[in-house]
This record gives sequence, structure tokens and C-alpha cells, in this order.
Amino acid sequence: MRFANIVKAAALPAIALWLAGCASTGGQSTSDVETTPEVVTEEVVIETTPVLDPAVQAVIDSGDVQASPEQVEQLLADKTYHFGFDSSKLKESDYKALDVQAAYLNSPEGRGKNIIIQGHTDERGTRTYNLALGERRANAVKSYLVAKGVSPSRIEVISFGFEKPLDPAHNAEAWAKNRRAHIVIN
Repeated sequence: MRFANIVKAAALPAIALWLAGCASTGGQSTSDVETTPEVVTEEVVIETTPVLDPAVQAVIDSGDVQASPEQVEQLLADKTYHFGFDSSKLKESDYKALDVQAAYLNSPEGRGKNIIIQGHTDERGTRTYNLALGERRANAVKSYLVAKGVSPSRIEVISFGFEKPLDPAHNAEAWAKNRRAHIVIN
């Protein structure tokens, strides 16, 4: 019996070590555990230059206007210029926008384009008076563009007077919106 006790005493620590080893590898021997190599990835940043609308690029390339591409895009898109009551005088705030239009029309991109400048008034005044005032407003825009180098043969002027209001309301806010000249590029 003594021999059996010695075998048990020696076997118990061996079994305990074996179980402890199995617990650390999830029940698998270390030779069965797959290892994956560590993968290192690098983030590649590619800088791209945004592609600009050809009209915007043409204005920027002209060097005639100092503005960001976003400003040029906005000024090219807004082709309406407002006037004071009974006035055909351009506002100071319109000059930069008209400079952008002129730079575009003088660029290779815009050189083949013709434009129509439509003059509009509010509803106050006679039809005859408003047609003449709308024409003066359109001619004010034309004169500015011609002074900036746009050929007058490419510019047509038309007056609608009060016939095509932007805002049909009968108040000061609507009247201010309707006193305008608008460029249409063909």
C-alpha cells in the first residue's frame, strides 16, 4: 500500500501541472495554436486638386479677378444686378460680379458666347416709362461689360419693364427685387 501512496503522491502534482498547462492554451497544446503574423498597414493619403467648372477656371486663369474659386463660382452664377428706385446706376457691390462676368466672356471658354441683358422695373410708373427705364438699366450693365473689353456686338439689350416681376407682391420688398438687370448667356 505504501507503494500505491507514493505513486499517488507523485502523480497528483504531475496531473496538476498538466491541467495548468492545458488551461493556459485553451485546452490545446502549444503546438496546436495557430499564430498569425502581425500585419502593419499604412494609410495612404492622396492629395487631389478639385476639378473646377471650366467657366470658373477660365476666370481664375484670366488673372483679372482676385477671388477664391468659390467666390468666382458664386459670382458667375448670380447674373442679376439690382437698382434703386427710378435709377439706372449700378451699385458698387455689383462691380466685382460684373468683373467676373467680363473675365469669363473675354476668356477662351466664354469668347464664343453671346449675351442678352434683360432690364426690369417694378410695377410703379407707366408702361412706356418703365420700358425705357428697363432699357437704361440693361444698357448700364452693357456699358460696364464693354468697358471691360467685351465686344458690344455680342451683347443684346431688351427691356421687359414691369412685365416679368420676380415677386408679384405689391410692397417695397417685392419692388426692390423687381428693379433689376439680368444677364442670359447663350
